[in-house]
Amino acid sequence: MTVKTKLVAFDMDGTLIQGRLIEVISRKFNLTDKVSLIQSDPSLLGYQKTRLIASVLKGIKEKEIVDSIDSIPIMHNADKIVSWFRKNGYKTGIITDSYSIAAQVVAKKLDLDFCSANELIIKDGSVTGEIEMPLGWEKIGCLCNISICKRFHLTHYAKKYGVHIKDTIAIGDTRGDICMIKQAGLGIAFMPKDQDIIRQSKNIIHNPDLIEVLNYM
Repeated sequence: MTVKTKLVAFDMDGTLIQGRLIEVISRKFNLTDKVSLIQSDPSLLGYQKTRLIASVLKGIKEKEIVDSIDSIPIMHNADKIVSWFRKNGYKTGIITDSYSIAAQVVAKKLDLDFCSANELIIKDGSVTGEIEMPLGWEKIGCLCNISICKRFHLTHYAKKYGVHIKDTIAIGDTRGDICMIKQAGLGIAFMPKDQDIIRQSKNIIHNPDLIEVLNYM
């Protein structure tokens, strides 16, 4: 019997990994105050913040970013839940507003099928301060306004793999994940970090253990 293909999309920071890449980099290079000032500016949209933060990272070596992501532990039982999904006919992947050079490291560790993230421009092994953002919200009228519309990219991968949207799962932890959590057939807020995602999520996991996703299957 042919197994129907399904799909699960994970956020990366705080979901697949036990930390946030930008916080690790900021501490490492004494950029915490600069980054926090950008993140907390209410006059800026999400994608504008991403562009400004990228400019702050100018000059950092690509290797330092890879080393930073390697220093963050994988979330408890992430490997087991990914393995379970793969055995049960799911395509698995990351949709993150972090950086592709980091997300690809995590995707490789967990043997995921797809990965969407922002592209930090690297020249001669160093960050130039420029960034290419996938966006997507402007094409579908999504109000997220962040550097990568997770609703748009969830739908993109569902179409790519021939999966009906009701057969998708989205798992994330912040307001940036709300649009994909509400779009997916099953949306789960994992260790939610803000009140917005708590208010708008029916399914919430408060324990830092991804195997608890199975409680909703």
